[in-house]
Amino acid sequence: EWQWADLHQGIESTLNIVANELKYKADVVKDYQVLPEIECLPSQINQVIMNLIVNASQAIGTERGVITLRTGLTGETAWFEVADTGSGIEAQCLKKIFDPFFTTKPIGQGTGLGLSLSYGIVKKHHGEISVRSVVGEGTTFRVELPLRQTKLAS
Repeated sequence: EWQWADLHQGIESTLNIVANELKYKADVVKDYQVLPEIECLPSQINQVIMNLIVNASQAIGTERGVITLRTGLTGETAWFEVADTGSGIEAQCLKKIFDPFFTTKPIGQGTGLGLSLSYGIVKKHHGEISVRSVVGEGTTFRVELPLRQTKLAS
């Protein structure tokens, strides 16, 4: 059901769910801006947040890393970023990461569906998902979502 939701609340509740996965792997840094509520399907947006945070955690190697969560507002668009200090994604893989069943993980360790499902959810919300990555330095996923799903006639 479409409803108004606080993106920060969604991020925080998702962090609580994945806290055990993160506590030995990474420090979480939060850089939140003031955001209005957005019109969305909150459980689906939380699923996207969870997929991105779990992927970030898994990208971090044996050394403790940092996952940075940022939020902001650009015009009528709210955005959030999940950045990690992990291994990064090679250029030839970047083109395919949103494809169903594409994974860079060893056989048996990833279905290749998390980013594909996340992409579908973001598109259903008339939003955008993008990625920047530098091999050896880390990756940043950015999700942009309209504040409102239907523009009222002005």
